[in-house]
Amino acid sequence: MPKFNIRNFSISVTIIFFLLFFIFLILGTLSEKAPKIDRGVNTIMGEVGISAPEGTLFELKNLKGEIINLEDFKGKPLVIDFWSSWCGPCIKEASILSDGYKEWNFRGVEFVGIAIWDEKNSIDKFIKNYDIQYEILIDKEGFTAVNFGVIAVPEKFFVKSDGSFAFKINGPLDTKSLDKYISRLLEEEKK
Repeated sequence: MPKFNIRNFSISVTIIFFLLFFIFLILGTLSEKAPKIDRGVNTIMGEVGISAPEGTLFELKNLKGEIINLEDFKGKPLVIDFWSSWCGPCIKEASILSDGYKEWNFRGVEFVGIAIWDEKNSIDKFIKNYDIQYEILIDKEGFTAVNFGVIAVPEKFFVKSDGSFAFKINGPLDTKSLDKYISRLLEEEKK
């Protein structure tokens, strides 16, 4: 009959304890009741509260190296789109925004795209692929995005001609939604 060994017993109990701990940990994360944390992903799509404090500005370089700031757009209603060339939803709505700009610009609505966490070569290819004709600015480190309270891309801010924020939209838009929000922005301009 084998002799009882306290050392082997302690090792066995420790192994069983850790195995049970990891099993419960894995089961706990799979549970429907466990809180879901999605860092860097918008869990609420559509209109949300404006995350940028009133008066938040930007000053960024465009692809030609020129400094552009929010004040340059004052006097016109503005759609600010935070996006990235590697972002699936941004790719999905790129042609919608490009066409939307062509449709609404003649009515005085400006668009500006702020490419965040992206590379110039990728941005150039994206612009060419989707025939984007509005101003694109580069926020390589994402500091402007942070100042605006951007959590993930795409996010859009609709700005009145006086520079105040009208509303914010998380996620990609289809043509109908973009038209609806721009029409609403123009209505708010009349107030």
